[in-house]
Amino acid sequence: MIYINNLKKEIGARTLFEIDKLSINEYDKIGLIGDNGVGKTTLLKILANLDSEYSGYIDVKTHIDFIFNDKVTENNLDILNNMNRYSPGEFQKIRLTEVLKNESSFLLIDEPTSHLDIKQKELLIENLDNRYKGYIIISHDRDFIDKTCGIIFELSQSRLNIYNGNYSFYLEEKIKREKNLKREYENYISEKNRLLRVARDIKNQSSNVKTSPKRMGNSEARLHKMGGQSNKKKLDNQVKSIESRIDHLEVKEKPKEEVKIELTIPDRDKIFSKVLVSQDNLNKKFKENVIFNNTKLEIQNYKRIALIGENGSGKTTLLNMIIDREVWVHPNIKIGYYSQLGEIVDYEKTILENIIESSIYNQTMTRIILARLGFKTDEVYKKVNILSDGERAKVKLAKLLTSDFNFLIMDEPTNFLDIRAIDALEELLKNYDRPMLFVTHDISFINNIADEILIIKNQKIIEFDGNYEEYQRTEENNTAKNTDDMLIDFRLTAINNRLASDIPNVEREELLIEYKKLINLKNKKNM
Repeated sequence: MIYINNLKKEIGARTLFEIDKLSINEYDKIGLIGDNGVGKTTLLKILANLDSEYSGYIDVKTHIDFIFNDKVTENNLDILNNMNRYSPGEFQKIRLTEVLKNESSFLLIDEPTSHLDIKQKELLIENLDNRYKGYIIISHDRDFIDKTCGIIFELSQSRLNIYNGNYSFYLEEKIKREKNLKREYENYISEKNRLLRVARDIKNQSSNVKTSPKRMGNSEARLHKMGGQSNKKKLDNQVKSIESRIDHLEVKEKPKEEVKIELTIPDRDKIFSKVLVSQDNLNKKFKENVIFNNTKLEIQNYKRIALIGENGSGKTTLLNMIIDREVWVHPNIKIGYYSQLGEIVDYEKTILENIIESSIYNQTMTRIILARLGFKTDEVYKKVNILSDGERAKVKLAKLLTSDFNFLIMDEPTNFLDIRAIDALEELLKNYDRPMLFVTHDISFINNIADEILIIKNQKIIEFDGNYEEYQRTEENNTAKNTDDMLIDFRLTAINNRLASDIPNVEREELLIEYKKLINLKNKKNM
C-alpha cells in the first residue's frame, strides 16, 4: 500500500500539485495522464523516493521498482553501463524485461512504449495484463493505457482527479462532466436572467408609485403620500433582496466551445491525378541487408495512409526514398515532411514568426491553429529556443499544417506530445484536405486518422484498405479460417486412415457421410 496525506510539491513560487489524501493498493493498475509539465514524472519520482523536496506525508509499504526516461535513475546499473551497445528500441525492451522480472514489486514506469513497435507493444500489454502486482504508468498512448490500466489518475490544474475505470471509461466520464458543466451554466444563466427580469419589473412598479393625486386635500394627500412611500419602500427592499440573491448565485463559467477549423487549399494547388507515388519491382538494400525485395509501391490520391512494420523493417527508409524521388513521384507534388530529427524552424525566432513566414492562412487563422495546439495569447511570442521538446514538436507540426504543401509525410508525429496535443493534432488532420502518409506506433492515432494501411513485412509492401482495427480484425478472421481449415484437414486425414482399415460396414457408411460433408464444407469456405 501507498498512503499520501497533504502532499504538496512546489517549484519556486509555483505549486506544481497538491494531493490531500490518497491510498493506492499494491494491486492497482493505474494510468497517470495529464499535459506535459503538470508534474506526472515528478510525482512518480517522489513515490520512488528519488525526490524529497516536498511537504506532506508519504508512507510506502511495498517494494517499488521503476523506469524513468532520463536513465540517470535506472534501477539496474549494468544495463545503464551497456546502453550504448543497443538501439533505442532494443535498450527499452531490455529495461522492461528486467523490471518485469520481479513479480513482487509495485512498478513505476515512465513512457514504457517509447521506441517500441506495435508487435512489441502488444507483447508488453500481454505481460502487464498477466502481472499479479500493480503499477502506475505514465503514457500518452491511449490504446496502451486503455488495455493495461483499470484506474486513471489525471493531473490537471495542480489537482489529482481519479476515474475508476479504463481510458475509455475516462473519456465517457469526461463527456458526462462536460455536459453537466454546460447544463449548470445554462441553469445559472437562466436563473440569473429570471431574477433580473423580476427586479426590473419591481423597479418599474416602484417608479410608478405616485405620492398624491392632483385633486386631493392636504390631509388626504399626506395620508396617501405616507402609503405610497410605504409601498415604494417595500418594492425597493424587494429589489435589493433579489439583487442580493443574484450576487449570491454560484457563478458558473461558460464551457469553451471550439470552432471547427477547415485547413483547405484552392483547387489550383491540388493534385487531381489518381496516383501520387508508384514503383514496380522496388528493391533496396544496405550492403548485405535487404530492405525491399522486388515489391510494389503505389500511393493513391486523397488517402490518409499509415505505414506500419516492425522496427528495422524499412519504414523511414521508404519515406526517404519518396522524399528523395528514388521512386516515381508526381512532378507537381510539394512534400511537407515532419521528422523528429529534421529541423524546419528557426530557434532564434518566436513561435508566431516561425509560422507566419510560411503560413498560407491569415494571422487570425494561424493563431487559432496555434491555440488548438496549446499556444494561446502571449505564448506565441516565446522564442523556440526556450521551449521543451514537446512544445518544439508542436511548433514544427503547426508549420507543416499551415504551409503550402499538397502532400504530407510524417515520421512519428505523436512522439513528445501529451494526450491533449495528440487529440488536437487529430482534429486538425481530420479537417486537412490533402493526402498524407505517416509512420506511427500509436494505434489510436492510426484508427482515428488512417483510411488505408501499408504494411512492411518480409521485405514486401502489403496494402490494406481500412484502419488498424479493421486490419487486425481481418487478420484474426484469417487466422480463425486457417485454424478451421487445419482442423478439417486433420479430420479428413483421420477418416481416410480409418477407412483404409478393416472396419464394420455401419461405421464405414457413417465415416463416408462425414467425409462428404467435410469436403463440401471445405469447398464452400474456399469459394
